[in-house]
Amino acid sequence: MNASEAIICCENLGKFYVQGPQRVAALSNVSLQIGDGERVAIVGASGSGKTTLLNLLGGLDSPSEGRVLIAGRDPSALGERERGLLRNRLLGFVYQFHHLLAEFSAVENVAMPLLIRGDSQRQARQRASAMLGLVGLGKRMSHRPAQLSGGERQRVAIARALVAEPRCVLLDEPTGNLDHQTGLEISALLFELNESRATSFVTVTHDLELAGSMQRMLVLEDGRLQD
Repeated sequence: MNASEAIICCENLGKFYVQGPQRVAALSNVSLQIGDGERVAIVGASGSGKTTLLNLLGGLDSPSEGRVLIAGRDPSALGERERGLLRNRLLGFVYQFHHLLAEFSAVENVAMPLLIRGDSQRQARQRASAMLGLVGLGKRMSHRPAQLSGGERQRVAIARALVAEPRCVLLDEPTGNLDHQTGLEISALLFELNESRATSFVTVTHDLELAGSMQRMLVLEDGRLQD
């Protein structure tokens, strides 16, 4: 796979922070490519740079060195509005804590990315409803987050990440806040959606069972990818 075929490609990526007189490296010389339909896990100890890497891959932060390309485009070279449109069109995000909007129902939360990109209320609601049905929440669409279980809230978050049909979804500890059985159910759902929709998944996780079921597992140690 060359860089033009990858949905996400990073080359010699580095991220540094200045703490007083010191420059602290969170990531150093990281290069990788993510192809369409791939499932990739990134594992490593706390503080190894996993979340920093995920934020850079998603265009949520800018590298200190090297570059990230999302479908061939460098988000750091774009203005804020263009960068947001690129993320909205091509990427989805799922976090350990669902970050749902408490005052909105499940279907309203899922419809949000579509409304942001300019879809009509009717179109957005129809697609959000269909996506919630796909993740097994067809009967919970009008419920607000406080009325849903932890596993149900994470399913809503996954539906929201997938509703705009992104080419790649970035997940930060998607099962980390769930009990073991619910975590297994969420993992199974992700695999099913990966296979049925050919969406790529890049997952940062401490869950070695989840990581081991991915097609590739990358190990970060002190900000560097291990061979």
